[in-house]
Amino acid sequence: MSIKKMLFVVLVASGVMLAVGGSATYARFSESVAAWPAEPGWMSGEVTVSTLDNDQYSPAMAYNWKHNEYLVIWENVWGGGGHDIYAQRVTSSGELESWFYVPDDSTFTKENRMQPDVAYDPVNDRYLVTWIYWDGIDWNVHGRFIPWDGPSASLTEFQICNWGSDQAKPKVAYARNPQEFFVVWVNTTAPAYYISGHTVPADGSYVDPAGGVTISSGTQDRDFPDVTYNLARNDYLVTWDVNNGGATGIDIYGERIRASDLHQYGEFGIAGWAEDEEHPAVAACNDTDQYLVAWQSLQSGTPNHNDVYVRFVDGDGSFPAGGGPHVIYDTPIHEQNPDVACNSTTSGSMFLVTYEEQYSNITGPYGIWGRFVYQDYSMSSVFGIIDGTGSLDRTQPVVAGGGANYMVAWEHDRSGTSYQDIHGRILSPYAIFLPLVMRNH
Repeated sequence: MSIKKMLFVVLVASGVMLAVGGSATYARFSESVAAWPAEPGWMSGEVTVSTLDNDQYSPAMAYNWKHNEYLVIWENVWGGGGHDIYAQRVTSSGELESWFYVPDDSTFTKENRMQPDVAYDPVNDRYLVTWIYWDGIDWNVHGRFIPWDGPSASLTEFQICNWGSDQAKPKVAYARNPQEFFVVWVNTTAPAYYISGHTVPADGSYVDPAGGVTISSGTQDRDFPDVTYNLARNDYLVTWDVNNGGATGIDIYGERIRASDLHQYGEFGIAGWAEDEEHPAVAACNDTDQYLVAWQSLQSGTPNHNDVYVRFVDGDGSFPAGGGPHVIYDTPIHEQNPDVACNSTTSGSMFLVTYEEQYSNITGPYGIWGRFVYQDYSMSSVFGIIDGTGSLDRTQPVVAGGGANYMVAWEHDRSGTSYQDIHGRILSPYAIFLPLVMRNH
């Protein structure tokens, strides 16, 4: 166990706050608060989202509150090595609706498409799906508007960024006030990777693929961007990690950006202590004007391993007292690759953090776990969503929230084959006995 972790255990057990690496402050969550559930009140059986006889990767998901359903998308890898994007509609009770191919091969040739993401626009009742596209020279960012019930021939694939360099890992958020999407990505160029973004008007008007803005750049590599929108302030929060090297290694940073004109308030550090903090995920709760940032943090020990941490950020970019950083789960084996979503209920807003949890030892299979994090900085008990079994992993979880529940999806090794599928589960913080269905009368 590292000295940092030993101090954390001793001091937190006695209710003392601990500062590590300058700006990082650890604090203990209240383990039980009467107003909040201690664990899910209801969880569905496994939802088999896709079992095509090949490998499926990189799930992403959005909640559609008008139709009370989820759209799950993923990257499909064919036997010959080609990559493309598929989608599946899933009801809030876990029933499968239509599934479909997302790109538009009539506009662009059928080349490799990878790393999808998706956001929902309730005004036009459609999604924007984004991905990277190989044009034979480099990787560009592409997108397509998808109506809530499936593709329309009139809505064709289009370029979001076609710079003369490789773009990777695009993420997208929808902003209600300006009715636009904001897409962020990493430019994998020398001498250092940097983070950029571009707005996409929700009405489908022209996007200049040569345009866009730089969000963060420098002499160190930036990677793994994420983005969310806070309706309470009409702001985006973009997060990423930076390889600072030296004493602090890889750290987590953020930048608030005003949606109306893309004014940047200035980037700020979120986690920067002496071991690597990587792969941030971010979500906003609009009614409480809060963000929650989650990431994995490398911990020294025998062996070294990752734990998952979170930190609250207020809407003005400040760090509230008691808002962390907090450890979500801490064991001598890996917890990593977190995702986070907000959901507002009649009892208040809450986040769900999901992550990979390793079993038994440092070489054991991965399963998916979760923890509710509440607006008063307390949290539920940790709970299992799906176990890894034998040598079969469940990895890369994603989460979306809406209505009375959340959906979690993940990469799922298929037993008895070499294939990897996409599975999911619906869960609710509160006990429900019948699925809630929204109807228009």
